[in-house]
Amino acid sequence: MNFIIALVIVFGGLWLIRKLAKTPPGQARALIQQLAGGAIIAFSGLLALRGQMNLAAGVFVFGLGLLGKGAVFPDGFPWAQKSTGQKSRVTASQLSMELDHDTGTMDGKVLAGPLKGKKLSQLQPAELQQFHAQCRTANDQSLPLLEAWLDRTQSEWRSSWGGNQRATATASSMSREEAYAVLGLRPGASPEDVKSAHKRLMKEFHPDRGGSDYLAAKINLAKDVLLAA
Repeated sequence: MNFIIALVIVFGGLWLIRKLAKTPPGQARALIQQLAGGAIIAFSGLLALRGQMNLAAGVFVFGLGLLGKGAVFPDGFPWAQKSTGQKSRVTASQLSMELDHDTGTMDGKVLAGPLKGKKLSQLQPAELQQFHAQCRTANDQSLPLLEAWLDRTQSEWRSSWGGNQRATATASSMSREEAYAVLGLRPGASPEDVKSAHKRLMKEFHPDRGGSDYLAAKINLAKDVLLAA
């Protein structure tokens, strides 16, 4: 019996490694959660066979919550899931930037000039340099916002473009409406939601983790604005 269990673990582990290697990060997290739920439910069955029904019932419900298929918690435990559809937005005169919280994808849209209407991810290298020069003429945060995207998506752009200067700008003021947009929250969000969104975004954009100084400043300012009395 022990030999059979060992074989199941070995082959199951090999299958899981191959499965995760071929699965996008977002789907991989969901797969791991579902497998964990299945394992916990199986463990609750062993507890039930041993007569530990009270403990088995609690473990079983927890497993159902992770699977997201239970009658009591059809969508899984709220604290075990991240809300879907959240997006952070920052807008300047030349472009708007959007971060998808679910996938971590960051992209922008040109709002002015010859390239108006195009997404940054669709621009050719020459067009990006053209738009970079355009943003230099703007008297707002367009340039640091564009450079934050370039640093995140094309880390070698400074050396390949022959320039190493970094735009210096700070997020000095912000309305409550903009603060909600930056954190990807709806107006009226609770202080707990504000703190949770801030913590999640800082994991993505903290300068010590390769993030952007400008966007980190925006995120911190958004939290301060919404938590101010």
